[in-house]
Amino acid sequence: MIENNDQIIRLIGKYLENSLDEAEQRTLDEWLNAAEDNRRLLGELTDPQLVARGLRQFYAYDSHRISQKIEEEIPAFAAPAPAPVHRLHFLRRWGWAAAAVLFLGAGAWYWAAQQKTVQPYVAAAPAEIPPGRDGAILTLSDGRKVVLDSLANGVIAQQHGTDVVLSNGQLSYNDAGSDASAIAYNTMTTPRGRQFRVTLPDGTKAWLNAASSIRYPVAFTGSERKVDITGEVYFEVAKDAFKPFLVNAAGKATITVLGTSFNVNAYENEKTVAATLLTGIIKMSAPTDASKEPVLGPGQQAAVSRANGRIQVLSVDQDKIMAWKNGLFNFEGAGIEDVMRQLERWYDISVVYENGIPDITFLGEINRQIALPDLLEILRRTDVGFRIEGRTLIVLNN
Repeated sequence: MIENNDQIIRLIGKYLENSLDEAEQRTLDEWLNAAEDNRRLLGELTDPQLVARGLRQFYAYDSHRISQKIEEEIPAFAAPAPAPVHRLHFLRRWGWAAAAVLFLGAGAWYWAAQQKTVQPYVAAAPAEIPPGRDGAILTLSDGRKVVLDSLANGVIAQQHGTDVVLSNGQLSYNDAGSDASAIAYNTMTTPRGRQFRVTLPDGTKAWLNAASSIRYPVAFTGSERKVDITGEVYFEVAKDAFKPFLVNAAGKATITVLGTSFNVNAYENEKTVAATLLTGIIKMSAPTDASKEPVLGPGQQAAVSRANGRIQVLSVDQDKIMAWKNGLFNFEGAGIEDVMRQLERWYDISVVYENGIPDITFLGEINRQIALPDLLEILRRTDVGFRIEGRTLIVLNN
């Protein structure tokens, strides 16, 4: 009798290795005879063409380090193997690990849905919606806008004696004799479907997630270093004990630091404005909750509620918060609305719900470089379906 998912993964792995004993074979046969879906899934795991397609399509899925091990030892397997025999050899060699990868990639949502009916993914017309990429718009102090997506490396502008330099998809500022008599501001904006990195004039590094912005002076000349952001930005602040670094997060909170690394999420359609500390020390204040100015340690998050303006301090999973910067979606414990907001920003789409919002919780991580149709093929394994019309994703619900 099958007691849990780990047991069936182990049995299928041994089946692929041709190493089942009689008792294990009987247990596997009982599981296969229990449901047509079980037999279909085993068929997918033993069909060389489906295995190759599944690995290519779902290779982005984080399979709890198993896929990393496979990638280290068989890096070429991310591409189609030259002949079916190599695919079969791969399965026999890796056995349970191959089964786990395919279950987590092609079948994880099957398990999460507790064998509910799988809803179809339906595209009203062929829709090629690629993932987001590097790109941003730089607004100079005189109002001129520079699209950074396809510019060549080099000096792209001068701002009050400071060279604005683009190099390999990153922006930086070189002081060529800045004019301290006038303060000039630049604003970098990432549209939906774009992300970018800028090194500020003091050496602080800032990574912008999709649909975000940062406004900053081209030279920090006063007693403090202050920037204004919207959306989501990760900072690695250059240390300067005499000039604290201040982040105005969408007018809802101010984060004060001397030198540290932290993430700020200030999207308008999120319930909170949240600052999460990775290293160092930061302090958060909010005009709506003047009685609190919490000082955070690594792994803590201060969040200002958009509903009541109160500050709350939590301990959080840093890997989940920083997944976007590391090229991942982290859906661990996320409801469908949270997931869809992330997809809207990264794929530059709009999401609508046809028959209400499904009550579903997702698990796991997925590479952000996966195309939208392939991502939906993974998500559809829950009791929810999708339809694409142009750049609108319609979420279906029974």
